[in-house]
Amino acid sequence: MSLKLLSSPFEKDFQAIIKKTKRDIVFSSPYINDAGVSILLNSLNPTNKSINIVTNLSAQNIIDNVTQPQALLRMYSVFQKTTVASLAKLHAKVYIIDEDFAVITSANLTYGGLKSNFEYGVLIDDTETVKTVKKDILDYAALGHLYDKDFLAKIHEESKKIEQVQRKAEIQRSEIDLKLLLQQQQKIDSILETQFTDKETRHGVFAKTIKFLLENNKQLTTQQLYQLVQEIHPEMCNDTIKYSNGEKKWKIEVRQARHFLKKQGVVEMSVSHTSHQNIWSISNTEK
Repeated sequence: MSLKLLSSPFEKDFQAIIKKTKRDIVFSSPYINDAGVSILLNSLNPTNKSINIVTNLSAQNIIDNVTQPQALLRMYSVFQKTTVASLAKLHAKVYIIDEDFAVITSANLTYGGLKSNFEYGVLIDDTETVKTVKKDILDYAALGHLYDKDFLAKIHEESKKIEQVQRKAEIQRSEIDLKLLLQQQQKIDSILETQFTDKETRHGVFAKTIKFLLENNKQLTTQQLYQLVQEIHPEMCNDTIKYSNGEKKWKIEVRQARHFLKKQGVVEMSVSHTSHQNIWSISNTEK
């Protein structure tokens, strides 16, 4: 396996690598803005190519103007196929070209990440290693929430209402500006929440998250699973929403997803002295 070290200025190396794309790009970047997307699009001809994006499209990131819905929307107009997944707590910055090249770096797909910041990265061109990196990033994508073009357009309309405030320095923002930001953050949060309130969607997200956790940990107790699921999906695991018996709604849903996987023969359980200490693992048939 050969490695090439990539230091700042990062843009030139980034463009040279993106230009090699023949079929598809898979990348993860918590922050994405218009300037970063422009650099990517100016680096290749996107016709007949697909792109798979993992980012963190949270209301806070939109309000802070570090992840821009309009930047994501641009991908739909130029690539043959565009997939956008949002995963809370995403921190990885990885760019994969076909199965030929992978860049693991500190650089987000932003103006700062590609042009002005002091970034660093590693270019990998070993096919087997690149395939492994690609699988790992697609596994991250599978854990997230998929947002289509229409949904992103709706979010973009709400974000446009605060563009004037975002252009102001924090010290220049008035009380009215701050109130508007808070109102829009709450509204965007509410819209984002609609994407994972559907029972089937929530069940599917919890099921694939449990499977992911058990594939990456030899075994976990019931309590550990609850803790890790909540860490990955804090937006879905609201402790204040409870049933009449006082049990948290999200925990019941995780339990249902866990037992669904057990019934399907995907996971297995070893009984302990308390239900929270029961040990879960991928079943032998799956291994």
